[in-house]
Amino acid sequence: MAGYRIAVLDIGKTNKKLFVYDSDLKCLNPDEAGASFPQVEIDGVLHDDAAAIYRWMLDGLTEAGRRWGDIRCISVTTHGATIALLGDGRDEIFEGDGGLVFPVVSYEQAISAEDDEAFYAAVGESPERLQEMTGTARFGLLLNAAKQVFWLSRRFPERFARVSDILMWPQYFAYLLTGKKAAEPTYLGCHGYLLDINGREYSIVADALGITGKLPPLPLRNSWEVLGALDGEIARKTRLDPTTLVTMGVHDSNAALVPYFVQGFGNFVVQDSGTWVVSMSPRDEANFEEGEIGREVFFNRSVYGGPVKTTIFRGGAEFDFYREKILSGRPHPEEMDRAILAEIVRAREAFALPTVERGSGLFPESVARLEGLDTVFRDGAHAWCTVDLGLAIQGYCGARMAGGARMQKIFIEGNMGRRNPVYRSVIATLSGDAETFIGGAGGAAFGASLLGAAAVEGRRPEELRDRLDFTPTRVEPLGDMAGDMRSYAEDFLARLGARLP
Repeated sequence: MAGYRIAVLDIGKTNKKLFVYDSDLKCLNPDEAGASFPQVEIDGVLHDDAAAIYRWMLDGLTEAGRRWGDIRCISVTTHGATIALLGDGRDEIFEGDGGLVFPVVSYEQAISAEDDEAFYAAVGESPERLQEMTGTARFGLLLNAAKQVFWLSRRFPERFARVSDILMWPQYFAYLLTGKKAAEPTYLGCHGYLLDINGREYSIVADALGITGKLPPLPLRNSWEVLGALDGEIARKTRLDPTTLVTMGVHDSNAALVPYFVQGFGNFVVQDSGTWVVSMSPRDEANFEEGEIGREVFFNRSVYGGPVKTTIFRGGAEFDFYREKILSGRPHPEEMDRAILAEIVRAREAFALPTVERGSGLFPESVARLEGLDTVFRDGAHAWCTVDLGLAIQGYCGARMAGGARMQKIFIEGNMGRRNPVYRSVIATLSGDAETFIGGAGGAAFGASLLGAAAVEGRRPEELRDRLDFTPTRVEPLGDMAGDMRSYAEDFLARLGARLP
């Protein structure tokens, strides 16, 4: 097939970027600066600025077509926990909104404890039981899509009665581009309480809320399938060819997994370390281990529809808390001081314990605290080493919970882990026989481009393996500290009432 271009709409929570890839999956604009749009408050509810994102999308596609030409496919990937509620169009939140009944609610919207408990009462099951039945963990704010639906229906019942369709965030943008509605597994199966534990049917939650008929019909489509060609009006506005294809759209964390699937790795964990440290490992079955129910451990769905065991904690947010609130004025060291690290792990007196955002993460009952203050605050190097150690132990626990005893490789993606030598070295040391790497697969945007190429060529993603330029960098364990590191981690976790996995 002759060369062509793929436009990737990479819609993150903070940054929105439009990348263009050629048919060899080389990014033509890797230094794309992107755009950011503040959330807006309407009627006391926090919203994502869908109107601004829509205008940015059209402007970006117009410029991409003008600059690069021959855009054959548009592939959409977005952050999670966001939905669009559509009706008859009489509300018109913004021109071309596709019939939104409500502005798109931000998952950062807070809800009361009473509303949270009312959700589980309405469904008739406890959070723990729903975690077992749907693979979804209980999150705060509106990070569970079904909880968002319930909250809006309770707060605005008359308006909610006009909702006819519920679309996931990437599928909403794909719908605006094509006029077609559908669903694929990665977003619908992403901690929303909407699918059952097997990922094939809508859940008892969807039934209890009366929204099964408002969700796209099953079976789910493959993430790399063509949803449709560009809508004529969108083609006119962007000056793109109306035969331009649009993929189904994909959840960003699961898009980042695609190159690892294509590369053929087995028994691996990909850890994306940003504001959230997300550890993901494909599994054959969706089963929880003892002690995992009640923690932020859950099952996503891959582009192939299979279960992806996932753990999260707000590691990047915890890092920022220390940088801004506790260690302000003490810059984070660029290099690892092995002597200081060895001193701290051997003394086992200084600890930075979770959890800054209490009730979240892998140790929800733990209260954040510092121990061994004389050591911690001796200087900035000791303080940051202690903080990085605490984050790394949490990162290792998240990876091990996701990958289990079968874990053979850990790939660390994202800025927090890639740029933090203590973090990645501690994980490599604690992981034993499982090798640790700094990943280099290109993240969500590259995964989305690969899905776009599969759509254009009518192939499966793994058939495009020859186009991957994937050279991860191995992280060497600190062999001389292995025993002391394990003892330190055991003491760390004992303070949380936990054991080293």
